[in-house]
Amino acid sequence: MVNLTIDGKQVTVSKAATIYEAAKEAGIHIPVLCYAKKLLPYGACRVCLVEVEQMKGRLIPSCTTPVSEGMVVITTSDEIKKVRKTVMEFLLVNHVLDCPVCDKGGECDLQDLAYEFESISNRFEGEKFDLPTDEVNPLIERNMNRCVLCGKCVRVCDEIVGYGSYSFINRGFETKIATAYDRGLDCEFCGQCLSMCPVGALLPRPFKFKARPWQLKEVDSVCGYCGNGCTVTLGVKDNKVETIRFNDKIGVNDGNLCVRGRFGYSYVNHEDRLTKPLVRKNGELVETDWDEALQVVADGLSKAQQGQGAGILSGARLTNEELYLLKQVAKEVGTENLDHSGGECYKGVTEGLVETIGVAASTAAFPQIEKANVILAIRSDFYETHPVVGMVVNQAIRRNGAKLAIVADKKGKLDKLPGAKTLLSRPGLELDVLNAMARLLLDEGLAQTEGIEGLEELKTALADFEPAQVAERTGVDLETLQATARQLAGAENSAILMAYGLPYQGLNKELATAAANLALLVGIPGREGSGLYLCGEKSNSQGAIDLGILPQNGGKGAQQMLDAAAEGKLDGLYVVAEDPLSSYPDRDKIAKAFDKVPFLVVQDLFLSPTAEQADVVLPAASFAEKDGTFTNAERRIQRVRPGIPSPGEARTDGDIFSALAAKFGCSVTFTGPEAIFAELGKIATAYAEFSFNEIGPQGVVWGGEILQPVCKKVVAVTGGSSVKGDFQLVTGSALYHSGTVSTKAKGPMAVLPEPYLEVSREDAKALSVVDGDLVKVAGNGTELKLKVKVGNRLPKGVVFAPYHFAEANVNRLYKGEPVIAVTVSK
Repeated sequence: MVNLTIDGKQVTVSKAATIYEAAKEAGIHIPVLCYAKKLLPYGACRVCLVEVEQMKGRLIPSCTTPVSEGMVVITTSDEIKKVRKTVMEFLLVNHVLDCPVCDKGGECDLQDLAYEFESISNRFEGEKFDLPTDEVNPLIERNMNRCVLCGKCVRVCDEIVGYGSYSFINRGFETKIATAYDRGLDCEFCGQCLSMCPVGALLPRPFKFKARPWQLKEVDSVCGYCGNGCTVTLGVKDNKVETIRFNDKIGVNDGNLCVRGRFGYSYVNHEDRLTKPLVRKNGELVETDWDEALQVVADGLSKAQQGQGAGILSGARLTNEELYLLKQVAKEVGTENLDHSGGECYKGVTEGLVETIGVAASTAAFPQIEKANVILAIRSDFYETHPVVGMVVNQAIRRNGAKLAIVADKKGKLDKLPGAKTLLSRPGLELDVLNAMARLLLDEGLAQTEGIEGLEELKTALADFEPAQVAERTGVDLETLQATARQLAGAENSAILMAYGLPYQGLNKELATAAANLALLVGIPGREGSGLYLCGEKSNSQGAIDLGILPQNGGKGAQQMLDAAAEGKLDGLYVVAEDPLSSYPDRDKIAKAFDKVPFLVVQDLFLSPTAEQADVVLPAASFAEKDGTFTNAERRIQRVRPGIPSPGEARTDGDIFSALAAKFGCSVTFTGPEAIFAELGKIATAYAEFSFNEIGPQGVVWGGEILQPVCKKVVAVTGGSSVKGDFQLVTGSALYHSGTVSTKAKGPMAVLPEPYLEVSREDAKALSVVDGDLVKVAGNGTELKLKVKVGNRLPKGVVFAPYHFAEANVNRLYKGEPVIAVTVSK
């Protein structure tokens, strides 16, 4: 700690603090323009100049100057005020004064500083900027006439996002922020630059001219997309979410958001939202009232359960409280057939991790990643599924010098980060690479084996995974494989990352088990600064696991329910917050199941392809209309708050479950989410230590920041699964979408509006196709037509199709395998 004096006030702060940070901690105001707490010090604007007695009274930037013992600082004097006002005059010489029509009005830092410095005139004259406005980007408008050259957009895109869209070009009075070759902005559309811009140079196009900031009601909640659990602040006007506001004061994401979190909110306002219950009469779905709809559901499920049984398929975007109530509904129906998210994709957590370390969750909180010296990511898609965690990885590399290796069947955003090494494997053989790394650790005596069970069995199972043989079999570079394993073993802190979700069912348990084996052999579980992370695709994937939305006591899982329904051996299905026809593997089987099941209920936001097949459709609420909690991939329980009312007669899933349970004669009622949360500890004991009202802005983490393993046992897993064919198809997530709900959001659809088949340039040349050409993709007895997207990240012979678009029917090809043999032709 360091002691210093600021404006006569004694201050004690960390020796790593700057003068500005010390003053802020002491409650002393210093104006800034280019400073942001999550960016490295820069000192571009000179607005924060202060005087330091030991530096002979000269003025220095407080945001870049570190504190020192005994330092005496003056933040306000006549000379300082004069200099700051002069800086403001320089900034305003060329700055266009279009404040009345600038969307930044009311929250513009330049406006605030001009007011603070009483800048009512200017001694300097100059020609106002007259640069063209860049509107190429569908989500971000760039008006460089308003730019003050603070550099925050350049720095956040580089330091946090790792994309590098912006840079300074030219010199002197001609200096400006521009993209490569001064073209229109074409990036990954995360909008991080929007949150950093202190003026109106960068603005969100979907929000343009919608409202002034003081007209918005701000509601802090949690993003409804992936399992990262980012805090989002809803900007609400007239009971409509108009924007997502920047907020770096609370939450786990430090204000960072991806394209989905920042621009994917509009589906909650979509005109196609269901507003009334629907019941099928004479072959048609017709509107009805809630009482009739719920009675039909109760009668239908009761009849099904008395026959060949009923089952419940849930999504993982319900709140924890709603999941609890769903279990109550299952109890009232009398069924143990309960599952979520397709029933296979989460088994890496519920089986792989449980068998190896005894816990069904990631072992550390996300901030531990920033401390890592070595990071291993399994699948390049990890950035696409969890972009904000990917930004944490970027910060670990740039600020902590972390080394990153990716085991994947294709390249992605992670490969572009500084120093990243890709172990590019043939599709379906990533498991072999992980096994080879474990074999090397054991052969070279680098493994930490004390207290670990199953070592002899593992050594025997790894006989066929000698690194050189695996390198030849998988196509991975041998030296990179060896170096990665040795780096993991030698690292003081390390992290292993893997995402799971509906398009990643193939070998999911096996990959997670192999990742856990590696983690145990290098001592990750339970170690400060290290972590094994398995991150779910949906916003409450971890909560669904914690609360046991799983088949128990001999109940059927999702796939078993669908198989039984397709064979005419299940009489009722209740599908909640899921669209299996669009997103589950093996669409043909699912279509057959829904066609044959006598009674089908769907509860969702939209009349999805699955809902169109239902006998009863119940209109549900979005995350922006709910009160409760989500649990993210690092086990952090956070508050979800309602910002808007549900459209029409739509109800929250929790309200629907309560009303449905009452139809079955259940007399247990709850006064709200607080009362339900108090019951969660009876199912998930780790939740019992918390109360609903204790969950503050940062949430609470069950098990602590570092979760200790219950056991340490390596488990042998066999090798991967490759296929032979003209082409190998892999599916997964695209950066701009999450599940299928994002296809109802204007932001993601403005960037990626349609399905595609991604091919390498080499394959595109061989097929004589270019971007936008239609090709036939045939495999698994199915032929599809998709538009071509030519890229640089795929090896020759590998093609990729995202699974988000229902109309593409990709899940007719994909039946849950890690890779599919296909033919591709014009």
